[in-house]
Amino acid sequence: MAYSVGESVSGVVCGVTDYGAFVRLEDGTNGMIHISKLSLDFISDIRSFIKKGDAVTATVISSAEGKLALSLIGDKPNLDVPKFSRKNAEDLDFESMLSSFKSISDEKLAKINSRNKKKRR
Repeated sequence: MAYSVGESVSGVVCGVTDYGAFVRLEDGTNGMIHISKLSLDFISDIRSFIKKGDAVTATVISSAEGKLALSLIGDKPNLDVPKFSRKNAEDLDFESMLSSFKSISDEKLAKINSRNKKKRR
C-alpha cells in the first residue's frame, strides 16, 4: 500500500535496535522509527522507552524507494521553547530581548542538568 507523508498509521513494534524501532503496520508493511523521532527528549536507552510488541500510532515522514520512515512526534517543533517573530522582536528593546533569551537559556540548562543528575544516580 502507498502511504502519503503526514498520514497516521498504526502498527506493532516487531524489532528494536540501538538506532530505532521497526514497526509492522496493519497491512503487513514494515516501517522504521529512528531513535530521534521517538520523543522530543533525549533517549539514552531506547529499550527502556519502546519494546517489541508495543502498539504504536505513528506519522509517515517519508516514503521513498520502498522504505517507510515513521515518527512518534511527527514534524512538531519543540513546543516548550518560545519563538520570536519579527513583529515581536521589533516591539522589544534590546534589554528585553536579552533578558528573555537569558531566561530561556537558563530553563534549557536546568533541564540538561536535571537529566545529568538522574543519569549519575
